[in-house]
Amino acid sequence: MSGRVSFLKAILLLGLLFTSRVYALRSAPWAAGLSRAEDLQIKLATIAPGPETYAWWGHTAIIVEDQRLHTARFYNYGLFSFHLENFYVNFAFGRLIFEVGASDAAWELAYYSRINREIRIQVLNLAPAKRLKMALFLENNILPENREYLYDHYFDNCSTRIRDLIDRMVDGELAAITVDQSPLTLRGHTRRYTYQYFIMDWLLMFLMGRSIDQPINEWDEMFLPDELEKYVGRVEYRDEQGNIIPLVSDSYIHYKVPEYHGASARAPARRLPGVFCGLVLAGAALTLAWYKKRGGKQGRILFGLYNSLVGFLLGIPGLALTFLMFFTDHRVTYYNENLLLANPLTALAIPLGLLAAFNVGRSSSCLLYLWRLLAAVALLALVGKLFTTVDQDNWGSITAILPVLLALALYPPTPHGKSL
Repeated sequence: MSGRVSFLKAILLLGLLFTSRVYALRSAPWAAGLSRAEDLQIKLATIAPGPETYAWWGHTAIIVEDQRLHTARFYNYGLFSFHLENFYVNFAFGRLIFEVGASDAAWELAYYSRINREIRIQVLNLAPAKRLKMALFLENNILPENREYLYDHYFDNCSTRIRDLIDRMVDGELAAITVDQSPLTLRGHTRRYTYQYFIMDWLLMFLMGRSIDQPINEWDEMFLPDELEKYVGRVEYRDEQGNIIPLVSDSYIHYKVPEYHGASARAPARRLPGVFCGLVLAGAALTLAWYKKRGGKQGRILFGLYNSLVGFLLGIPGLALTFLMFFTDHRVTYYNENLLLANPLTALAIPLGLLAAFNVGRSSSCLLYLWRLLAAVALLALVGKLFTTVDQDNWGSITAILPVLLALALYPPTPHGKSL
């Protein structure tokens, strides 16, 4: 009996060893000590922007390939799931947890090709020992105790994490060539990828404060995958023999999208569209105020409803901005002077406009006093822009919002009516 038990134990042990070996092979041969350093190849994959909002700025990943064992892993620092517990709450409060994970490189490349996103590859010219070191770091980074990080769109994302890793592999040479000041701010770089989506572009620029208008250097530009690709292609460093060599030994397009021509070097300014929107909104307010002044129930109702509409269009973003500024960890929204243009008080125009439409009590007079208060506060934003050193780039918000506030502040109050 004991001999049979010992035999079964041996079979079980061999099974466990085989299973663990297969698991090791599935996770990574270099992690199991099966890869030779000289057989490894490290590639930087840059993936063009996609149509989803979170994909507008593109994506980047590291591919580690064992050319002898025909195994390639795709290391991705941009993993998140809408189905995670408290995902939306954490997102709202600026505490979004991202993960790094690994998957089959062929599958990932086929997936991005299938959804028609251009893929560009750069082969990194690293010494075998550095290739193995980088591969082992990445495999260690995907362990459950290491894989999570607190995401920041500008300073800790899928691109900056890979930037930092590559910089360590070339002893700081990537940082050394990216010390010059960027011609654009973080806002300017952001808008290169958002300006074609007019409404979302305007809303994002409204919600983000002066922190993204400060000067940055080229190192900071690499929060964008395209910029990381560009600067990695420029790096030269000293190898173990003392020779100066390029970091990229080969580059090619894995999947070409003919209609994709890259992001614009600079986004067009929104000042003229802002002026146009502001004049249209103000013109509508003055026209409806004139129509209301002529008398008649229809003019009063239309003007009241328009007040409610403006209260909704400005009050809801104002409420959102107040929440983001004072109750969350979204640092990019802090110190935002757009709160002078649209704030929670603006939302009071929603019920007051409805009441004024039906001439309830003193709603029309209260509405007028509200708009005059809001217009006076908004003028502070303009004064600050013209006569102080306030450096927030929010002319698009000023030109779109201030005219309609001034127009609504000008109409004469209607004598208060009787309640319904």
